[in-house]
Amino acid sequence: MGQKLISCNQCQNNSCFFKQYGSSIDQNLLDSKVEQKDFIQGEYIIHEGNPILGLFFIQKGKAKIFTSGINGIQQIVRLVHAGESLCFRGYGRTSYLTSTVVLEDSRICFFESKDFMEVCNISQLSMHIITYLGSELDIAEKRLKYLMQMNVREKTAEALLFMKKSFGVNQYDELDVYMSRKDVAAIAGTSEELIIRQLSDFEKEKLIERRDHGSKIALLDEKRLNQLISKYNISA
Repeated sequence: MGQKLISCNQCQNNSCFFKQYGSSIDQNLLDSKVEQKDFIQGEYIIHEGNPILGLFFIQKGKAKIFTSGINGIQQIVRLVHAGESLCFRGYGRTSYLTSTVVLEDSRICFFESKDFMEVCNISQLSMHIITYLGSELDIAEKRLKYLMQMNVREKTAEALLFMKKSFGVNQYDELDVYMSRKDVAAIAGTSEELIIRQLSDFEKEKLIERRDHGSKIALLDEKRLNQLISKYNISA
C-alpha cells in the first residue's frame, strides 16, 4: 500500500470509524497496523475479483463502489466519503465483489485482515460493525428493490438525492462532487442517454440547474425531487 503518511493521533478526520467507536483502542497499536496511500482522481483502489487482503477506510476524499455487468456496464452500489469503509460487505470472502475508484484525490487507510481482527477485538467496536453492516445491507436492498419499479424520471430524482445524501452540497446548493453522466446513469440503473434527457427536463422544470459547463449540478427544488419518489419506502 505504501508508506504511512500520518499518525492516527494526528489525524483530523473525526468521522473515522476508529475515532468514533475505538476510543479504548491503543493508538500506538493502530499506528503499527495501518498503512496509508494517496490515490489520484480516477484511480482504482479495489478491482472486482481480486483476492481480499484486508479492509480499506477513506481518510480523505470520495469514492464510488460498483459492479460490472454484461458488456462491462457499471452499476454503482455505494458512494463513500471520508470516514467510511470500502469493503466490509466483502469481508470473510476470498475475493472482492465490487470495484472502487476514487472520485477525487484521496488518502486511504488499509488494514490487513489479521491486523484488523486484532484491533477490533473490543466488544464496543464489534457491536458497531454488526450494526453498520446491517444498516448498509438494508439500504442496498431497498435501493435495489425500488429502482426496479421506478421509471426514468423517478430513478434520476433518486440518483440526485442519493448523491446529495452521500456527499452533501456546497454553499451554492451544488452537489459536492463531480460525477459524469455515465456515473449518474450507473447510480440510477439506466442508460446515459436517458439520464441526459431527464436532467434536461429537470432543468426546464427548475428542479435543478447545471453550472460550469455541466460539471456542477445545483438542486433548486429538493422538495419536489423528494415528492417524485415519496411513494417508495426509501430514504433519500
